[in-house]
Amino acid sequence: MRKIFLLLGSNLGALEENLINALRYLESHNINVVKKSRIYRTKPWGVTDQPDFLNMAVEIECDYRPEELLNILKKIESLMGRKKTSDRWGPRIIDIDILFYNQQIIKEKNLTIPHKEFYNRPFAIKLLSDIAPGFIPPFSDKPMKEYLKGLDNEGFEIYRH
Repeated sequence: MRKIFLLLGSNLGALEENLINALRYLESHNINVVKKSRIYRTKPWGVTDQPDFLNMAVEIECDYRPEELLNILKKIESLMGRKKTSDRWGPRIIDIDILFYNQQIIKEKNLTIPHKEFYNRPFAIKLLSDIAPGFIPPFSDKPMKEYLKGLDNEGFEIYRH
């Protein structure tokens, strides 16, 4: 089994229900959710003229290769009603990103792991630190909990434990 970290987000419709449904879809696709972070309310990132998001991180285990997992995540997003738009940071019913896939480094046209915006999003660092404080990301020699020191906590707050 592989260990993978995902970031889930929603800012359209019934936000918390969207996150819960996404977790159910993961499980129905033979993706075992091992740990879940708290849910945070976060300010939009990239395109700021839109509703706040609810976000959470999850640690999963599965037997899928990265490309297979990405295809399943896109399928789940589509099943949940996400529409493809040219605005990659616009509002969405659900967004599921692969943050890390074991210690792999992948740079392909449709897939970059670690997620290329991870270190630019303080809330993503906080969410991952909630569930994997000892995880050492690729390109680093320090665990996630060390990234919390001096982290700008503006723009996100705990929504639910």
